Amino acid sequence: MPQIFIIDEWLWSDLNGENGQEKQKEAVDFLEGLYNKCDKIAVARASKFQEKEWDFSKYATSDAVKRGIARFYFKAIHFNSQKYEEIYIEEVEEPDINRLKPDDAYLIKLYRKTKAPIITTDTKLKSILESRNIPCELRDEFLKKYL
Repeated sequence: MPQIFIIDEWLWSDLNGENGQEKQKEAVDFLEGLYNKCDKIAVARASKFQEKEWDFSKYATSDAVKRGIARFYFKAIHFNSQKYEEIYIEEVEEPDINRLKPDDAYLIKLYRKTKAPIITTDTKLKSILESRNIPCELRDEFLKKYL
């Protein structure tokens, strides 16, 4: 059965190589897995995720590896409605959660629209979400199962 996931900005740090080649490879493997399965990602329109997505595409041109990743991502995932769902969250009520960073509010709004689990590297965010019964997994645990 197809699954939908909310991925936060770790994907762009990993694809950009900021966390090392191994994390970059795992992120590429995730995208290839998403493409080969019937799964998709939900992305909030005009969110921090989309900002980093476009930044990655702009700066990937100077590096052959990143250029190949960007080409695959945009062709196979971003511009493929079976793999990428852009969600308008403007009308969703702001979450009233203490300790939540303002930059993370879009993830909860996106969850309210999709009921998809959130995949993050932020252990504090995971704790906050779980206390609100919002499904959340840490990146490394998720990828071990998914790949």
